[in-house]
Amino acid sequence: TSACGNTYFYCENIGHAPAYIKTSRLNDGVCDPECCDGTDEFDDITHCPNTCVKTAAEAKKERERVRRVEKEGGKIRQRYITYGKDAKQKLQELLGNLQKKMEQLKQDVADTKDKLDKVNAKHQEYLESSRVEREEARNRQLEPFIEQYKERLVRTLGDKHLFRKTLDVLKENHNKNYHDLAVKDTISGYDEYLKEVEQETTAEVELDKDEDKDLPAERRIVLLQSKLYDVRKDIGRIFQLLKVMKKGFNTEYNDEAVLKAIKVFDDFAHLWRDHQDEYVAEEAIQLPEEDTPAMTAPGKPPSSSTSRSLYWQAREMAKSVGLGFLFKEEKSELVRAQEAYDKASEEERKVQREIEDTERKLGMDYGKDETFAQLVDECLDYKDVEYTYTLCLFGSAKQESHFDTALGKFSSWVGDNYDTQLYSGGAKCWNGPERSVKVVMSCGAKNEIVAVSEPNKCEYLFNFRTPALCRIPSELKDDDIDAITEVHIPGTTPESRATKKHDEL
Repeated sequence: TSACGNTYFYCENIGHAPAYIKTSRLNDGVCDPECCDGTDEFDDITHCPNTCVKTAAEAKKERERVRRVEKEGGKIRQRYITYGKDAKQKLQELLGNLQKKMEQLKQDVADTKDKLDKVNAKHQEYLESSRVEREEARNRQLEPFIEQYKERLVRTLGDKHLFRKTLDVLKENHNKNYHDLAVKDTISGYDEYLKEVEQETTAEVELDKDEDKDLPAERRIVLLQSKLYDVRKDIGRIFQLLKVMKKGFNTEYNDEAVLKAIKVFDDFAHLWRDHQDEYVAEEAIQLPEEDTPAMTAPGKPPSSSTSRSLYWQAREMAKSVGLGFLFKEEKSELVRAQEAYDKASEEERKVQREIEDTERKLGMDYGKDETFAQLVDECLDYKDVEYTYTLCLFGSAKQESHFDTALGKFSSWVGDNYDTQLYSGGAKCWNGPERSVKVVMSCGAKNEIVAVSEPNKCEYLFNFRTPALCRIPSELKDDDIDAITEVHIPGTTPESRATKKHDEL
């Protein structure tokens, strides 16, 4: 009876598979699907129709579907097994070949390094022995560019002096009775500027004396660049003072000294790139590379300064129209030695990565009969409403939305059945553990993720179907699939069940 909650009731379900339900579920007003014959509700209060014919048809249809999937998947699994055994052997052969190749590459790296060291030593010896000669050649090469910098410095100093004079005149001659705040602020700013700089233009004095003439040309250019930078900064500062005054001065006063200062500003404004402290049309001076004989091969540019200058101009023009190859120079011995060493070293690193990857694959557990070997690094996606999940088998798992979140890397199989994988060490959750994924596998005709859930915080569950878990044809029997529908009483044996075919226990 229903009062005996720990006993079981036998539903005969003629036309379908019999079943057992707990007696506590009898006459509870609910038609239990396990009893398709409706015998669980026999008190005449609830009527349960007999649906066994329909249920049996649906069960048969499902068994046929499962059988088709098993057969189709089993054939694919057979190919996986063949591939896995063959792949393991090929990986072992590949590892042996890579290790032999690595021995030769190590020798190549050592040989090219030895040659590079010798060529480099010879080059350094040349550089030291020819230092004076090369410095003189470099000085001659850069002399025209030094003159260009001097010309720029002279012009820039002239503009600075013009601004200084303009502010001096404004300070002396403006009408003090007007109390124009914009003019007062400009003069106050100019006074502050004068306190910070020397009254005499040091750059101009040094330029006149040319005290740097005994320095190497490159050092002289650096000093000229520094002077130019400082003078332009001064111009920019005074320019800003006048710019602010122009925006705020009182036009009704008609102060002649102020108007003259504004005119100087207007005449200069279109030449100056504000906030960058440089002239609008002034291009950067491009210095040529040093013509070092040890770094170039036969066919290098002409030796005379004038001819070399023309050579560089012609080469740059040819490059601009796609004819730079006409001026292509042979690589020096040092460059060739460095490139040979770099190439050998890169090849060594590449083969080392291949060896490590091959050893990783050989060390993996691909399941019984190496079934999963073909699935290594195969990546599958699963999209839900908010996220896209990606699983690369034996690799890593991630969650994608506006950015990627690592869910973990392959850690191990769970248990001995080769049907569950663990991916761990993912991105840490906010106030939680590192993310991880459990991949639960079942037989399927193709590799696919069919569901993703998060049963616990930051612990994800991927339901994955794969032919790798289907039985091969030789393992598959019809009664195996039919047995899916059989329901047994908990704790009973096949022998005891055979003698307990009665309505109520």
